[in-house]
Amino acid sequence: MSTRDQVTELAWLSIQPGQGAAFEAAFASVASLVSSAEGHIRHRLVSAVDRADAYLLEVDWTDLAAHVERFEPSDAHARFMASIEPFLAAEPLIIHVPCCNRSG
Repeated sequence: MSTRDQVTELAWLSIQPGQGAAFEAAFASVASLVSSAEGHIRHRLVSAVDRADAYLLEVDWTDLAAHVERFEPSDAHARFMASIEPFLAAEPLIIHVPCCNRSG
């Protein structure tokens, strides 16, 4: 798989007001479901500096299919979402962008 095929999934997550710590704990408890997925390269969850109760999840995948065709329909994805959905205030906004080489 060429690095040209790599994509970054960007997920904007709006959570219920005041639920940041609980959301982060829930995410941490299921993050291994993402990191062990076929095609996962790396991920990070960051909270917005200028907007309370907003997070950005970045996941680098070997290609788009690794995310949308293999991970999303999997049992691991269903378990991941079941753990974080109670904290979401809205449906996540997901886009995919070209992945860049971030080493160095």
